[in-house]
Amino acid sequence: MRYYLVFVFSFFGFIAHAADPGFRLFTDPQGREMQAKLTVVSGDDVFIERQDGLATKVDISIFSKEDQAYIRDWEKKAAWKKDIELVFRSHVTERSGWDGSSILRKTWKEGYEVTIKNNTAFEMEDVRIKYMVLKFEDAIAAQKRSEGEIKKLKGSAEVGKIPAWSDGATETSQFPMQQTKLAPRTRWASGGKETSKDKMEGIWVRVFVGDFMATEITKPENLDRKIGWD
Repeated sequence: MRYYLVFVFSFFGFIAHAADPGFRLFTDPQGREMQAKLTVVSGDDVFIERQDGLATKVDISIFSKEDQAYIRDWEKKAAWKKDIELVFRSHVTERSGWDGSSILRKTWKEGYEVTIKNNTAFEMEDVRIKYMVLKFEDAIAAQKRSEGEIKKLKGSAEVGKIPAWSDGATETSQFPMQQTKLAPRTRWASGGKETSKDKMEGIWVRVFVGDFMATEITKPENLDRKIGWD
């Protein structure tokens, strides 16, 4: 083991150029340096990639105490990125019946309940979410539905602590929604649609553990490819 330790750190001591993205300057307990990138951490086994492209496995004990702490932090963050799961459920409140005379309206408030599943062996502290809800506002008396508008409704919510192998839950704000229809024997002079109905089109959630963004998930999938956050 001692011979292997000297080989690994001596080899990387000759690399003088700046580290590529994802690479880090590691040291051993004797202060020798190497440039490497973590790929997998499993128990005390640390899989690294060298800047020459060679991948190898080393024991965590060959690193300095500071680097060992970094590796353990990297391990849990990598687990969160890979194994956090989000479940969304529509949540409706303050639902009314039809009201009005020539234009009948039905109103309600709608948002999302968000369940965060921590499918890892690492506790998550100071968990919060930032979200963007997409609401379609249908235009009253429009000639076609495409005249409506998609609105980005942003907010944040606290979750707190989620133990390992446990769930946490929170919810978005409730947003006003409405549905309209014309009373019998009533028509728009413009010939527009007789009905309109707002609709939740999706949600984009970013999960933070402290200042670290652990994951981001959209419903429907690939929503982030169709519409930007800003």
